[in-house]
Amino acid sequence: MKTAWILLTAMLWVPPGWAGWPDVPSPRNAKVEQIGEQVRLNGIPMRMQRVLSKDRPADVIQFYRAALGPKHAEQKLPDGILLAQGRGDYFVTVRVKVLGPSFTETLVSVSDARGAENAANRPFGFPIPAETQVLSDMESTDAGKVSRQLVLMNKHSIDANVVSITKALQERGYEPRNGDTQHLESGRVLMFGGANREARLVVVRKDGASNVVLTTVQMP
Repeated sequence: MKTAWILLTAMLWVPPGWAGWPDVPSPRNAKVEQIGEQVRLNGIPMRMQRVLSKDRPADVIQFYRAALGPKHAEQKLPDGILLAQGRGDYFVTVRVKVLGPSFTETLVSVSDARGAENAANRPFGFPIPAETQVLSDMESTDAGKVSRQLVLMNKHSIDANVVSITKALQERGYEPRNGDTQHLESGRVLMFGGANREARLVVVRKDGASNVVLTTVQMP
């Protein structure tokens, strides 16, 4: 299914007719929120925005279909639709989520396909426990504030993950805030602070695996 989606999108690639990042218009009277000035997902440069509209979901979906033109791929989702299109060196996705009879949330992302060539071999920049799978790595810069969120999965215990990642954070100037630690029924939430920096570590154990979400923020 995933392979067929990629092949279909490649067939619907639109040749470049402009310079720079392509723009995707928004429905009239929609509220548009930019997600960071600079965003990287798994090392790939991206531009992202969240669009809230009170138009009927069918009208919003039709608006984006028309905005992308006939050469685009579609995939229906339980709560909306995903549209995708290649535009020269860029890849555009529009994820319309239906929140109500007259309310939608749309996530529009434009990624630089050229950056994907170097993303796989880029330095990771943060030590993670051995035999750990990186599910997602998102970095963003907004008004000088640098944020990064890592989503990981492994088979290590909660304590083993906490010890390993806490050590790595301390080596980077983050110190645990012991009073903010939360012990969940099947996990733990820890907060860290430091000079112009903070971090949040969530480790949840389920079905023999540990799911880890680490968010770090560095302020100017």
